[in-house]
Amino acid sequence: MGNKQGKTDVILIGAGIMSATLGALLKELAPEWDIAVFERLEEAGAESSNEWNNAGTGHAALCELNYTVEKADGSIDIGKAIKINVTIHPS
Repeated sequence: MGNKQGKTDVILIGAGIMSATLGALLKELAPEWDIAVFERLEEAGAESSNEWNNAGTGHAALCELNYTVEKADGSIDIGKAIKINVTIHPS
C-alpha cells in the first residue's frame, strides 16, 4: 500500500454494489470530493454483490439501517448487525 498524503473527504469500506452506488451518488452531488474505496477481497463485488449471494440488501449487516436501530436516547444498538455478520462470516 502506498503512503498517500492529503485530504480524503469520504472513505467507503467495501467495493460492493452499495459502496459503488453511494460513491457514484456522492460524485454527482460533490464532484470535488476525494473518495477512497477499500476492499479486503481480491475484486470488487465478490461478496454480497456477487450474483450468487446478492439478496438485494446489505445482508452482511454492515450498512442496512434496520440492523442498526436508533434508541430513544439517540444511541445506536448494533447488536442485530453483529449477530447477523457473525452468522454470515464466522471466524
